[in-house]
Amino acid sequence: MRRNWITTAIAVVTALIGMQHLIQALSGLHGGGDPRLLTLEHCATAILAFIAVYGIVQGKSWSPWLLALAGASAAVLVVSLGPLLDMQPVERNGLWAGAASIAVVTALGVWYLARRVS
Repeated sequence: MRRNWITTAIAVVTALIGMQHLIQALSGLHGGGDPRLLTLEHCATAILAFIAVYGIVQGKSWSPWLLALAGASAAVLVVSLGPLLDMQPVERNGLWAGAASIAVVTALGVWYLARRVS
């Protein structure tokens, strides 16, 4: 896969998202008050995002799959915020829309990378 500005942008955005989840995980580990499962979800999402970035930068054929896993992990994390943080039903209204937005943007990135790989 040859890199261009779109694949570079996908890698940069994925790396930034991974960094944000890593920071959230580290703050959860240092007494941030987050439930342990949420901290683990942040760790998993960060790791998957960083592996996806590596695959994108190296032009690996498996990079679309890892990007899909990272996006799915982020979407599941958003949906799980409701029960993990014991949010009221009215507070949970936007979680599904947020997860759907993540899924759509991820699907576009995966589609583009898959086209570049094959």
